[in-house]
Amino acid sequence: MKTKWIYKNNKDKCILFMNGWACDERILNALKSDSYDVIMCYDYKDILLPKEVELLFSNYEEVSLIAWSIGVYVGNMVLDYYKDLFTNKIAINGSLSPINNSKGIPESVFQEIVDNLNEENHEKFWSRMYGGRNSYIQFQDNLPKRELEEQKEELITLQSIISSHHISWNIFNIAFIGKKDIIFPPENQKNAWTNSLKLIERNVPHYCFNNWELWDEIIEDLTRDK
Repeated sequence: MKTKWIYKNNKDKCILFMNGWACDERILNALKSDSYDVIMCYDYKDILLPKEVELLFSNYEEVSLIAWSIGVYVGNMVLDYYKDLFTNKIAINGSLSPINNSKGIPESVFQEIVDNLNEENHEKFWSRMYGGRNSYIQFQDNLPKRELEEQKEELITLQSIISSHHISWNIFNIAFIGKKDIIFPPENQKNAWTNSLKLIERNVPHYCFNNWELWDEIIEDLTRDK
């Protein structure tokens, strides 16, 4: 697991963002920040929590967690020990059972991605992530700049970890579900979450960060009346 600071301006508050598979900071280029430093975890070829993340809680007055896509599962697995130290814990378009026919990406669909990952099919995946061809073209300049073989290695590692590590706990208190998500089907997302947390549903695709201009707005919007 790697980390990268997206914003670091000596703020009192920090957002820890758990990114999705195959991604880097480029998909977040449009998001600015007023009140938060923002650090991102990504590249889950291993899921050992970096020391830099452990130090956040002593370096900031507040730390909020935002996890997206497969990062929801990874965040839940590696951050359970710190769950009570977060001010907010938000899951966006993900699941604690990310390879699951009723609670995540259907098993056959996930396996098909693994078996057929090439440049052409990867482009189709990005198109689905952004909600269709037109949106994909709009955001094409912000696609991740990572090597395909590296992304495939990450995917196979995640498949192995998920298959062998069933998670029975949940650290999140807010789950955001995109009703147009065609990566994690919205009905499966709803099945994945219990009634013990706040569910928010909106008509957005899997990638939904273009709906906010600031990281601050994500926190304010999704924690309102929590």
